[in-house]
Amino acid sequence: MLCLGRPRLFIAACAALLTAGCASPYYTDRGAAFGGLTGAGVGALVGEAVRHPVAGALVGAGVGAVSGAAVGNGLDQIEARNRAAIAATMGRPMPPGAVGVNDVIAMSQAGVNEEVTINHIRYNGVQAPPQTGDLITLQRANVSPRVIAALQQPPAQPMAGVAMPPPPMMMGPPPPWGYPGYYYPPPPPPFGYGYGMAFR
Repeated sequence: MLCLGRPRLFIAACAALLTAGCASPYYTDRGAAFGGLTGAGVGALVGEAVRHPVAGALVGAGVGAVSGAAVGNGLDQIEARNRAAIAATMGRPMPPGAVGVNDVIAMSQAGVNEEVTINHIRYNGVQAPPQTGDLITLQRANVSPRVIAALQQPPAQPMAGVAMPPPPMMMGPPPPWGYPGYYYPPPPPPFGYGYGMAFR
């Protein structure tokens, strides 16, 4: 039997709960998970400075989870207002999930505001990229070109690290005694043989 101390068991339970929020479709849960993890890390670093890293991590996780959930809740409320505006205009609620070509045509024919439709597409994604026949169908249904362009945009890719060259190396002025280096000994004096004749 694996025996964990109370702090380790508590941290393991918190980690399991926070990772459960990452799979949620709601921004509130995702924000709470991200805020909790970030807050725990920052809290542990701050707590380490005052020699109480576990307490700092717990306080940071709590504050981060609450603030992340508040931000995520705001995003969820914006999406709920968009869904309510679409449902009020169309006379029926939009099904959850990715947006299809027929959904866009139905919203356009019901007179849903173009910005609300574009936000709905960005939030929920597209079932499949529109093909040539879909574009012709959308054009014949008088769907706005901006809405069609929103359907054609690829999903946002996560930002990858950008490789940047190292900063230029700055050299200061040389020291008054010169740069250190290897000084070679002077060459030996020239040496040679010769003979000569002297006439008197």
